[in-house]
Amino acid sequence: MEKNRISNFFLFLIDNLIWVLVFFALFIFSILSPKFFAPFNLIGLFSRMAAIGLLVIGQSFTMITANFDLSSESTMGLTAMVAALMMVTAENGGWGLQASPFLTILVMLLLGAGIGFFNGMLITRFKMNNLIVTIAMMMILRGVTYGLAHGNSPSFLPAAFDWLGGSSLFKIALANSKKLAIPISGVFMILAFIVAHIITRYRRFGRNMYAVGANRSSAEAVGIDPAKIIMAVYIISGICAALAGLLDAGRMDSATPRTGIGLIFVVQAAAVVGGVSLFGGRGTMIGAFGGVLLWGILDTGLNIIQVSPFWIEVSRGALLLFAVLLDALRVRYMSRAAIQKALTDNPIGLQDTAG
Repeated sequence: MEKNRISNFFLFLIDNLIWVLVFFALFIFSILSPKFFAPFNLIGLFSRMAAIGLLVIGQSFTMITANFDLSSESTMGLTAMVAALMMVTAENGGWGLQASPFLTILVMLLLGAGIGFFNGMLITRFKMNNLIVTIAMMMILRGVTYGLAHGNSPSFLPAAFDWLGGSSLFKIALANSKKLAIPISGVFMILAFIVAHIITRYRRFGRNMYAVGANRSSAEAVGIDPAKIIMAVYIISGICAALAGLLDAGRMDSATPRTGIGLIFVVQAAAVVGGVSLFGGRGTMIGAFGGVLLWGILDTGLNIIQVSPFWIEVSRGALLLFAVLLDALRVRYMSRAAIQKALTDNPIGLQDTAG
């Protein structure tokens, strides 16, 4: 009984380690710099991490099914570029169409969903390796983005388009007569994680995702169609990437050919350190949200204490390596715990089988 309690405690600690890391990071940076806990800095963190948060949601959905979507950063860049080119005048680097922001957002979402559908079809219908497919798509989509941009960075986007990524929901008066603006993008990211949590925790589709990721053959045996689930998560990932492009372009009031470049490693690290397993079948949206927070805290804190950008890049790589190590340790411990539980529940049966 005592061993079971210890085992359950360690399992709980492993599953919630991300929040220990988040509070530890907050504590360390609060000591290193009094500016870190400034209200403007903490609120700004949510605005800066909103686009990454949407990418993490999409990536987490695919990873739960034991797949990857490494093309999401390029999907983000391409959808943002297409939107900017459609709305901006030729003088400001666009196509001069001056399309409606609402029509443009619809095109972005359809384009993101279409890319996800194409990825899913190659992986499910043609049985192609998901890692290779999405790496190839990452390269193709980035090349298309550069080709469409012709070296331009369309700027001065319509206010209606910028609203979600660059506007504030309301303002709070502070003691020093300043007003703290609550960014819509940060609120939108939190709502997106809440919706994702409800889907993965309380809906049949979410349960099917975990079943496919944990054991595809067993999922098929109970009547789940893994191909449909995998196709759906890639479409969701594409839509999340398009929304990330919308948030980032709205915050920057422009789109560049390099929008989103290099973010896939950030996204992978945030998801894995948040508890989403590289092997599929495990992870929660609450943990993934914690991974986004941890990444934002480290990135913001290191900049505030004026660490060299080169060392910040080292810290990013170290976090990714730590995330993979943590996932490996988590899987190893859970395997041992499962064996120990089996031995405890039926020691005679296992001994007979072994004999």
